[in-house]
Amino acid sequence: MAAKSSYVVGIDVGGTFTDLLLVDGKGELTVEKVPSNRTEIEAGVLHVLDKTQQSLGLETPLIRNLSRLVHGSTVAANAFLERKGAHMAFITTKGTRDTLVMRRMYREDMYDTRSGEPPPLVTRDNVLEVDERVDHHGKIITPLNEGDIMQAIEHLKERNIEAVGICYLFSFKNPEHEFRTRDLVQKHLPDISVCTSYDICPEIRDFERASTTHLNSYLQPPVERYLRILDDTLQREGASTQLQVMHSYGGVTGAEEAAEKPVNLLLSGPAGGVIGSAYLGKIIGYPNVISFDMGGTSCDISLIRDAKPNLSTPINATSTHCKFEGWDVLIPFIDIHTIGSGGGSIAWIDKGGMVHVGPESAGADPGPACYGKGGTEATVTDANVVLGYIDPDYYLGGEISLDGGKAEQAVKRLAKQLNISKTDAADGIFRIINTNMLNGIRVVSVEKGNDPREFALLSFGGAGACHATAIIEELEIDRVIVPPTAAAFSAFGLLCTDLRRDFVATVYKPLANLKASELHSTLKNMEKQSNKAFAENLSGSAKLKFEYSADMRYRGQGHDIRVALPGPVKSMTPKKVMKKYNEEYSRTYGYLEEEENIQLINLRVVASLATKKPTLKKAKSETKSVLKAANKGNRPVYFTERGKYVKTPVYNGHHLRPGNQLKGPAIVELETTTIVLRPDQRLRVDLYGNFIAARKGVRP
Repeated sequence: MAAKSSYVVGIDVGGTFTDLLLVDGKGELTVEKVPSNRTEIEAGVLHVLDKTQQSLGLETPLIRNLSRLVHGSTVAANAFLERKGAHMAFITTKGTRDTLVMRRMYREDMYDTRSGEPPPLVTRDNVLEVDERVDHHGKIITPLNEGDIMQAIEHLKERNIEAVGICYLFSFKNPEHEFRTRDLVQKHLPDISVCTSYDICPEIRDFERASTTHLNSYLQPPVERYLRILDDTLQREGASTQLQVMHSYGGVTGAEEAAEKPVNLLLSGPAGGVIGSAYLGKIIGYPNVISFDMGGTSCDISLIRDAKPNLSTPINATSTHCKFEGWDVLIPFIDIHTIGSGGGSIAWIDKGGMVHVGPESAGADPGPACYGKGGTEATVTDANVVLGYIDPDYYLGGEISLDGGKAEQAVKRLAKQLNISKTDAADGIFRIINTNMLNGIRVVSVEKGNDPREFALLSFGGAGACHATAIIEELEIDRVIVPPTAAAFSAFGLLCTDLRRDFVATVYKPLANLKASELHSTLKNMEKQSNKAFAENLSGSAKLKFEYSADMRYRGQGHDIRVALPGPVKSMTPKKVMKKYNEEYSRTYGYLEEEENIQLINLRVVASLATKKPTLKKAKSETKSVLKAANKGNRPVYFTERGKYVKTPVYNGHHLRPGNQLKGPAIVELETTTIVLRPDQRLRVDLYGNFIAARKGVRP
C-alpha cells in the first residue's frame, strides 16, 4: 500500500494508553493504542506512529506523509499533580510577597474543618521583592529599582533556580517593568525559563494573575523539555508537517507557543474528547450531549448544549476563570469535571468496613490483576472480567490476553474480607463505580440547572461503553451514543479543532462613560494582535474568525458575568453592549439594577483559523439484516437486574451494519471497547457506524 500525503493524525496520551486516530483521504478511520510510557512520553508517541505504519503496510514512514498532526497530552497536568515541576522563584512588587499565601477570603468548603488551601509551588524564601510601582491607570509611580533585580539574579544563581515567574501590580495596564525585569534575567541567566504575567494573562485580579503566572512558571521547564524533545525527534524523522498541541480551551497552537504557556495545557487531552463530542453530536443530530470519557485512570465529564462546550469552571459566582486542583487560573478552560474512576480504579475497604472504588488507579503498570503484570488488587476491569462483560481473549482485539484467573483471585480476596460471594463483590465494584460517575454527571448538569434527561450521553474511552448503559437507566437519560472509535475518541476530537488564540484587555470603567470610539479601538487593537500572531498561518484565502465578549458586573459586586457580543466591531455601541448584559444578567439572576451601575471590566477577542476537519464516512442505506459473521455465540453475563448470570449473545461490532438493531441483553465487542446492552434495552447502528443504545421503553 503506497503512502498518501492526505493522512491526518491525532495522538492523545492518557494515563494508561497512548491513542492514535488516523483519517485518510477517503474518510476511513484507523485506531491504534499502545501502553503509555510515563517516564518517556515521547517514546509512546513514536511507538504508536510506528505501529500504525506497520498496520497500514506503508512503504514509507507515516511521519513523512502527514498533512496534519495534533497532540493532546497530560504532561502538564502530571507534572503538577506529581509535583515534578521546576525549582522556581517568583519576583513581585515590594510589599506583596505573600499574595500567593493570603489568596482570597473565599473558602470553598466552609463547613469542612479539615479543608485547607494548597501551599504555593514556590517556597517563601524564593519569593523575591522588587521596589517598583504602577498605578491602576498604568502610570509609573515608583521607577523600577534595577539594583533589586540584580540582587534577585544573584539569589537565582545561588539557588540553582530553573524557572522564574514575574508578576507586578497593575502590570496588565503597563508591562514595562515586567518586560525590563524579564530582559535582565534572560541576559544574565539565559538558561532559565522566564515568564511574565502580561504574557500569560494580562488582566485585572491580582491574586488570580499571580496564581496563574506562578503555575505557568512551575510547569514551563518539564513541558518545554518534553515538547522540544518530541518536536525535534519528529523533525529528525522527516515529519512533513508541524506539530500542533491541544489547549484546555478547545483550540490548538504550535509547539513553541504551547511550551511558553504550559498552563494552557492542563486539560489538553480531555478537551479533545469534548470538542469531538460537540462535532459528532452536531453531525448526527444530537447537539445536546454529555460527553462521558472513561479511560483506564479517570472519567472526564462535560456538558455540551447546541454543539457548544461550556467554558470555565465557576469560582464563587463568576464564570470568567476556573480552578485547577485548588489554584485559580485566568485562562479559559472547557468545563470538564474529572473524577478518579476508570478501568484501573482499585477497590478498597476503609476502617469502617465501607467499600470504595478509586480514585487510586493501577494504571498501565502494573495495571489490573488480569493484566498479569504483578497487580494483585481488584479493579473495575477485573470486576468486568468476572461479570462476563469483557472477554479476556478479545482485549484490544485479542492483541492482549487477559488472565481471567487472576481477575477472579483478586475479586475473591476482596469478597472474603467482606464475607460475600465473588459475584456480589464484582457487582458491587461495578455499581459503586457507576454511582461515582453518575454523581459526576449530576455535577455538570443538575447542579448547574440542567436536566440530564434533555441530553444524550456520548460515551467514549476504552471502559465507558461497559458502564454507560447502566448509568442512563439511573438518570433516565434516553440514549447513549458510542462511536466506533470510542477508545481513541479524544484523539479524534483533536482533529476537530481550529487554531485559536485568546486576547484580553482590561477596561474597568462604568459602561455609561464608555465611548464607542474607545470600544472600537480596544477591540480593533486585539484584532491587530491576532493578525500578527497568525501571520505565518495566513496565506491565500485563509481568514481569521473573530468572536467578541465582555466581562461586566454591577458596581460593588465581586464577580463578573461574561457576555457574548455580536460583531462586526463597527456595529457595536455601548448601548448594544448594555442590552446584551441586561439580557444575560436577567436570564441568570432574574432581576436588574440601575444601568448606570454597570461596570465594564474586560473586553475579549477570540481569534480562530479554521482547519480541515475529518470527513466522516456515511452509509447510503440501512439494512436490518444482521450478517452471520457478526454473531460470535453466547457467554454467561451477570446482570444486576436479573440477579444472576444470563446466557447472552455476543456480537462482533465490526460486522454490524447501519440499520442493524439488537435487543438486550447483548454484548457488542469492538477491538478497543465493549458495549454492554442491559436487559430490555435496544441498540441500533446509525449511518455513520455509531452504536446508539436506548434505555428500556425508548426507541434507539
